[in-house]
Order: sequence, then C-alpha cells, then structure tokens
Amino acid sequence: MAKKPLVSYASYEVTLIVIETSMNKLLTVIVILAVVCFSCAESPTAAVSQKNTGLASAEQPAISVTNYTNDTTIRYPVPLIRGALADANATSVKVINTSSNRSTREMEGLAHEGNFKVLTELVGGSNKLIIRAGRDELGLTLNYKPQTNPYVVRVFYLTDKTGNTEYQTPIENDLQDYRGKLDTAMKLMQTFNAERMNDMGFGRVTFNLEFDADGRVKVHKLRTDDGADRYHRMDGLKLWSYSGRLISRRLGHPKAKDLVIPAFTRFDPNTGKAYAHTALGGGTLALFGGGNLFTWPSSLADAQKTFMDTRIIDTKKFFSDSVGRHTFWATASTTIGAALHELGHTFGMPHSRNRHDIMTRGFDRFNRVFTLIEPPHARRKGSYEFKENEIAFWAGPSAAWLKFNRWFALDEKDYCERNKTTITMERDSGNILVTSAHGIGGIILADKEHAYAHIPIDYNQPAPLRVDVPVARYRKYLAGERPAIRVIDTQGLSTVVTLRELMPRSFVRSWRFSPLTVPWDNPKCFVPVDSKRLRVIAASAASARLSKSETAYVDFLTHYPPERHRNVVAYALRTFTSDKAREVRIFTGSDDALRVWLNGKLVTQVLALRSVRIDSESNSAQIRAGENTLIVEVSQGAGGWGLYLRIEDQKGDDLALTEDGKVVTIEMPFLKTNPVDSGN
Repeated sequence: MAKKPLVSYASYEVTLIVIETSMNKLLTVIVILAVVCFSCAESPTAAVSQKNTGLASAEQPAISVTNYTNDTTIRYPVPLIRGALADANATSVKVINTSSNRSTREMEGLAHEGNFKVLTELVGGSNKLIIRAGRDELGLTLNYKPQTNPYVVRVFYLTDKTGNTEYQTPIENDLQDYRGKLDTAMKLMQTFNAERMNDMGFGRVTFNLEFDADGRVKVHKLRTDDGADRYHRMDGLKLWSYSGRLISRRLGHPKAKDLVIPAFTRFDPNTGKAYAHTALGGGTLALFGGGNLFTWPSSLADAQKTFMDTRIIDTKKFFSDSVGRHTFWATASTTIGAALHELGHTFGMPHSRNRHDIMTRGFDRFNRVFTLIEPPHARRKGSYEFKENEIAFWAGPSAAWLKFNRWFALDEKDYCERNKTTITMERDSGNILVTSAHGIGGIILADKEHAYAHIPIDYNQPAPLRVDVPVARYRKYLAGERPAIRVIDTQGLSTVVTLRELMPRSFVRSWRFSPLTVPWDNPKCFVPVDSKRLRVIAASAASARLSKSETAYVDFLTHYPPERHRNVVAYALRTFTSDKAREVRIFTGSDDALRVWLNGKLVTQVLALRSVRIDSESNSAQIRAGENTLIVEVSQGAGGWGLYLRIEDQKGDDLALTEDGKVVTIEMPFLKTNPVDSGN
C-alpha cells in the first residue's frame, strides 16, 4: 500500500457555518463532523494536533509535506522538508521541533508561490515537529537514528604554526566562527547527499560525520609546522600532499575521508592572486581553500538566508570563487558545493558529463537544493525561477557509485576484503560480462576523466551476480580517451578495467617464462645482459610451455615460487611470424623495472620502482618478415610484479598475436567515435 503525503485538511470553516445557520440541523453537523474525523483517521497525521484558518478547501490542504511521511526514520540529523501551501502568497514557513531544547528548536524556511522548503535539526529518537505557515499548522513526526558506520568523513581547519584561525573577510566585526561554519557546511553536504540520492531512487543514504554530545560536527584544528608564507609559496598539489602527510602523522584514521580547509588562504589585491587556495581531492583527502569562508553560514538557521544573500563582493579587495557571479550567496554555493565535489573524488568518482552533477560544475548550483528561487547576481539583474531539472544532484553514474560505497553504508558491516569481481569480453559477441560473487552494486561506463553512463540495475531485487553489457548499445559511451568499465560490488570494493585491456587479442597475453632468475640487489641499475646472455635466456624460455594470462596483465608472481618474489629479475619470451616487414610501436607498462628486446635489439628500458599502468611508455620498433622474437625482462623489488604489452601499427590499429603465432590487425572503429553526454 502506497504511503500518503502528509496533509492538513481545512474542514472547520464548513462545520462552523452549519452550526451558525441552524441549531435544527444538528444531525447534519454530526454527519459532517463524522466525515471530518474519518478523513483525519485516514491521514498519517491524525494523532498530531492540526489547526487551520480556513484558507484552503478540502481538496487543497493548507499545508502538505511531499517528501516525508509520518514516522519516517532517517540516519542524519538535518532533514530538508519540502511541501506545498494553499496560500500561494506566503513567503516563509516555520518548523518547531517540540522534542528539542537546542538553539535549532525553531527554524524558519522559504516559501514561494505555494511551495516551501525548510530545514530542521533532529535529536536522537522521536521528534515531534510542527510546521507553521501563518496560522496554519501541520504536525509531523520524524525519527532520527544515528549511524553506526565506522567509515566517516572528518573536517580539518588548517592553521599555520602560530595557530591563527582568522580567515580573510570584508565583514566588519566578523565573529570568525569557523567552527560554526564548518559544522553547518558539513551538515548541509550530508543532507544534500541523502535528499538527492533519495530523489534518484537510491534511498536516503549519506556519509557519516563525527558529532559531539551536543550534535555539533567535530572540527579538528590542525596546526602546521611553519608560517603561512611557506604554504603561500606551495602549489596546490604540494599543499595537498603536505596536508595528507600531516594528518597521517598526527591523526591518522584508516576509515576516514578528510576535508581540509586552510585558514591561511589569502587574496592579494596587488597581484590579484589567491594564495593557498586550491581544489583537489583523491585518496583519503579533499583540500579546498578557505578564502571565501566569510560567505558560509555560521548556523543552520542562517543556511537558507545565506543562499539568498545578494551582498556584492568587492573583487578588487577580496577573493570571489563564484564563476563571475560575485555575490555572497553564489560564492557560498560554489565553494561549499566544490568542497563536496572534491570529497566525491575521495569516494573514487571521476568527473561527470552531466552539467548539473556535483562531479562537474553542478556544484555551482548547490544552493538550489535548499531554495525555491535564485537571487540576482553580478551577471543577472533579476531573480531566476529554476526548474526541477536544473538543481544540483548526483547524476546516474555518480549515484550508482555511491549507493554501495562504504562511506554511505549507514551501519557497521562485516565486509569481505577479497575482491571477487571479474570483467571480461566475450569472444563471440564482443559483449562485456561482469560477474561478482558478492553481488554487483554499480557499473559505470567512463573514460580517463569522465563518467558517461551507468548500466541500470534493479535495486528492489537482490544484487545480480552477473550483468551482460552489450557493447553495440553502449559504444558511444566507450569512445573517449582510455574508455573503461568501473564496477563497485556490494562490499564497496571497486574494479576498473580499460576497454583495451578487455580486448581478447590486443594485448600479448601468451608467454614462455624462463626458469632462470637473477638477484636484483641494486635497484639503481639493471643486471648485466649481453648478446650471449640473451641467447641463453631465449633458449631456456623456448623450452617452457606457452602460458596464457586470463587478463591483459601478465602476472609474474604466479609463475615463480614465493621465495623468488622479492629483489629478483625474471624473463619471458614470445615468438611470432609476420607476412611482411612492419613499422610498429610497442606499448608497455610494468611493475617494477622493464627491458624489452625485439630480435635481439633493445627497444624499451625503464629503470624504476613503480606501480604498473597500461601504456606507461611506447617505443618504435621494426618487425621483420618471417619469425620474430620478443624477450621481456621485468625486475622486481617487492609487492606487485608484472607486465602489460601491446603492439600497434602505423595507423594506430592493434596488432594481435594469434594462438599459432601470427600477426593480425585488429581494427576497432567504434573506439574512434566521439563520446556524447549520456544525460543520466
């Protein structure tokens, strides 16, 4: 049975008129009152006090809530209540949490042309709310059950070695309440996630925050080692790296994603530059400059007012990160939204192609989730009544990724750390097959930088163990630079495989491994190999069986015993024939150092301790007509040990080596078409 929206029916005026008309119509009055009581009994708000001035009819309730039903339980403390009013002229609403004694007990919200949005803060347990518009009231009960998820998002306020917490501001007598501003911003981000994920059909899932006993977000003040001048000289990447090391050293947390806001971000009017301002996110750390903290709300009561604040920023004196809109409201929207964008990168999300997604410039419209109309700004004189599809959100690919992200899990779970996802391409159909023993949470089609689309999954059913992705249907989303399949399982474990890696024949997967290995005691140099030694290696490998890797990555660890997995050099050989001489490029990637010989000629050498990446380097080479011999040497320090190798002709088409050792050209025209916006 579908749940009904909360409404406040206006039936009392009719009753009063009947009573005043005639005492002889008492039976009629009883009948009408019975109808009113019957209507109330069916409404979810029947047990809650209701009052109405008679401005609405029975068909048009005075107040209705459209995104919550009575007795809903949520896992975050600040719900955004949306609804409709019979009085289209109302400009505000108020919500009173009668269960709370906090300063947020009464909160005022926005109303415009019969619609309203209002924030309230809940305490643990049941919360009896009263929504008031003029003299009309509607009762609503919401339950707050705090999360138990140990995977948390933390916020840090970074100062220089003096501990100075003052941020730059044009506001006279600014209270410099950085704790209030960061508390409010983090709660708004948490609420944004829950409300917009729910709007997308994924439920009210969101990240967990660290709260103190009074329900305020814990703000970690972190003092750096030097004065602000040093950090003003750093570029964004260096400041991000330094901040990450500092947190790891002093307050490391294996299950935390951290947002860092520097107090010492400064705008210099003489140079027109903002120093220690950056926007970077990845791994466990998101860093965003604090140059516009003065525009952020200091309390939840100020949040919606902030997003309506039309004060102009003097850009000759102060920083305005607002894409040219230069008002307090626009700058607050862009900067809080951008901080959430950088946190999105820590959750493993790439950029998006949807203009309203938080993972693109949708963060400029973060404000619209909490407002009904957008105020003027420097580039627009009038207000703007935005449409529902112009509000910032998590687009389909982003939302699908977050659904099973561990930081959005709400409760503590006993996770399996072993990734059981496989992604393969079926030889006959060319379709991509995704399987996972844990269950598949989300499948995203992306390229090097952007997510384009997601494969629909019915979340009302148990997570599928297998999903077939027809390449022909989705090929326009797999045509960017380094197209890839991104999968997250129900354990929150992710797998990313490039399309080229999936091609059944484009990588050289079959090799003969030499039983000869050599110690690698000095990673600063290769082991000596001359032509005579190379012939010995080739002979030893030629007698070994041809071993085929299941994936494009050739894992050396599986071919040598554990005692030869550290500080060692090993070799693999592949012979093939070509019907003609060819100019080619050999693309490689290895963990760790690599040398490649083609027909006895050294064509690739990379001396490095590194993680493997596809196509880390490429070099030209000459395949001769007839038989050819490839020998690879992969030097191993510790950890992973393996190789990617593929060959292209002069046109950029892949050259594959067949099972019987012949060179064939693999043309993939669909990889060369232009990607388009998925719109989802």
